[in-house]
Amino acid sequence: MKQFKRVVVMSMLAFGLAGCQLLGLNQKNEVKAPIEAPDDAGVVDTPPQIVKTTDWNTILSPFVNKILQSSSSIDGNNLLLISDIQNRSGDYLAINQVDDALHRLMNKQNLFAVADRQSIIQAKQALGISVDDKLVSRSKMIGLAKSMNAGYVLFTTLYKSPLENVDADLSMELLSTQTGEILQRVTSKDVQPNGTLDNAQGAGK
Repeated sequence: MKQFKRVVVMSMLAFGLAGCQLLGLNQKNEVKAPIEAPDDAGVVDTPPQIVKTTDWNTILSPFVNKILQSSSSIDGNNLLLISDIQNRSGDYLAINQVDDALHRLMNKQNLFAVADRQSIIQAKQALGISVDDKLVSRSKMIGLAKSMNAGYVLFTTLYKSPLENVDADLSMELLSTQTGEILQRVTSKDVQPNGTLDNAQGAGK
C-alpha cells in the first residue's frame, strides 16, 4: 500500500514538472512583433516656395536719377534716411529687395550721405518702432530721421506691384526733416514715355 502511494505521488510530481516545462516553453515562444517607426522618407514638411524676383534696380533707377537731378544743390546737413516702403498696392511686397536696391543706387551718388541700415535699426529700437513695421508714414519717418540727425528722407510709396505686362506704379519723394516739406516728388508718369503707364494699367483691368 505504501509503495502504491509512493508511485502515485511520484507520478503527480512528474506531471507537475512536465506542465511547468510546457508553460515555460509557451511563454518563451511568445515573440512580440517589432514596433516599426513611421517611414517619413518621402514626406515634405514644408513645400518649396516659388519666390518671384523683381528687378527693382531697373525699376527704381529712373526715380532716383530724377530726384538727384532735381536736387543738385543741397545746403547744410546732407545725411539722408532711406525710409521703409509704404506699400499701398494690396499685394505682398519683398521689402528687403526694394530696400537693397534703393541703398545700392543711392550709395553710387555723392550728393547725399546715406544713413547705414544698422544705424536705422538702432534708431528704430530706441523709438520703439518695429524693425519690420508695416504702418509706414511720412511723419513717422521724419521723426526717425530727426532722431538720427538726418537732414532728408527719401520716401517711396508703391501703388501697384509690377506684373508680367504691367509696370509698377509708385512715387518717390525727397522730404525735408526740418520742415516736413516735400522738396521733390517723382511719379511713374514722370519717368515713363507718354501713355505707357496708362496703357499698361488699361491692359491689366
